[in-house]
Amino acid sequence: MNNIYRFLIVFSVCLVLFADLYAQSAAHITADIAGLQNGKIIFSYELNDILYKDSVQAERGVFTRNVPLPEPVLCTLSNSLNKQIRILLLDKGSLKISGDIDRFYELKVSGALENDLLMQYRTSLYALPGIRPKATGNEENDKKDRAVFAAKQQLLKDSVLSGFVKTYPDHVAAAIAVYDMYVTYPDRSKAAERFKLLSPNVQKSIYGESIRAFIDAKVKTDVGATAANFSLADKNGKLFSLIDFKGKYVLIDFWASWCMPCRKENPNLIRAYQIYKDKGFTIAGLSMDIAAENWLTAVDQDKLPWLQLNDPRGTTGKVANVYGVKSLPANFLVGPDGKIVAKNLRGDALEKKLKELIH
Repeated sequence: MNNIYRFLIVFSVCLVLFADLYAQSAAHITADIAGLQNGKIIFSYELNDILYKDSVQAERGVFTRNVPLPEPVLCTLSNSLNKQIRILLLDKGSLKISGDIDRFYELKVSGALENDLLMQYRTSLYALPGIRPKATGNEENDKKDRAVFAAKQQLLKDSVLSGFVKTYPDHVAAAIAVYDMYVTYPDRSKAAERFKLLSPNVQKSIYGESIRAFIDAKVKTDVGATAANFSLADKNGKLFSLIDFKGKYVLIDFWASWCMPCRKENPNLIRAYQIYKDKGFTIAGLSMDIAAENWLTAVDQDKLPWLQLNDPRGTTGKVANVYGVKSLPANFLVGPDGKIVAKNLRGDALEKKLKELIH
C-alpha cells in the first residue's frame, strides 16, 4: 500500500468521524411556517457567557438549519416580520417546527424530547387547582387570604416539581425546572434539596452549575468570608475590580433603575457616603439594568456620586451568580482586608455599622 493510498484511507475515516461528531453536536431543524414567505428567522442562545446568534432566510416559509449545540439550551427564535419570539429547549438531533407567523409564539415543535418534557412540566403547573381570593375591601384580611393562598399554591408547585425531577433526573429539563422555581424565586434550601435529585451529568450541565453556584453563594457571602473578586465596566467601558478598593471599606450595592426599593434606599446611601467618604469608605454601585440608558438616567436622577458599574445580563450575570443575588436590592459591606463584614444593610443600618467600624 503506497503512502498516498494510505493517506486517502485515513483522511476518509477522519471525515466520517468528523461528520458523525458534528451530527451528534447539532440540532438539525426543518421548518414550515405559514405566512413567513421569504422572511428571516434568528436563532440565539447563551452558553458559558458566549452568545450564539445565527439567522436563516426562508423560502416560501420553509427552511432548514443546523444549529451547533454542545448541550441542551434554551434558545430564542425571533422573526423579521412581526418581531414575535418563541423560546424552546433546543436539543441535539432532528426536530421540526411548524405553525403560523401570526402566532409565532405558539409554533409547534416536534422531535425535541427535552423541550417536550419541559412543556409537560409547565402545563402541569398551569393546571394546578385554586382560585385567587377576591378582594373584599378589608386590606388586612385580604393580605392574609392572599398569603394563605400563595402558601397552598407553593406546596402544590413543590409537589409537582419534586415528582418531575424524580421521574426525569437525567434530563436537563429537570434542572431548568429547579432553576425556574427556586433560583429565579430564591429559596436555597429547596434548591439544594432538589439539586441532589438530579443525576451527576445533569448537575454538571450549564443549568445544573447555575443552581450549584446559587447554593454555594450562601457560604461564599457569609460574614467573614472573603468577597469574590469581579470586573465590570463603567459607562465609558473602563473595567474596575473589587481589588481596586483594597484598603477601604466598600459597599457593593446591587440595584437597578426599575427597582423602587433600591431607589428609595439611595438617600440613605448618599448620607452615609457623604459622612464617611473621606474616612476610608466608598460605594461601588452594580447596576443590573439591561438598558444602559435607563441605568445612567437613574444615576443622574438620584444624583449618585460614587462609582457606577453595570452588568447588562442583570441577575443572571456572573457577578450576581457568584454573590447569589436573584432579587434586589442587595448589598455587601467589604472590609479593607477584602472580607465581608455585613450585608443587606437598610435604612440607617449602614451608617450605624460604619460608625461602629470607623473611628
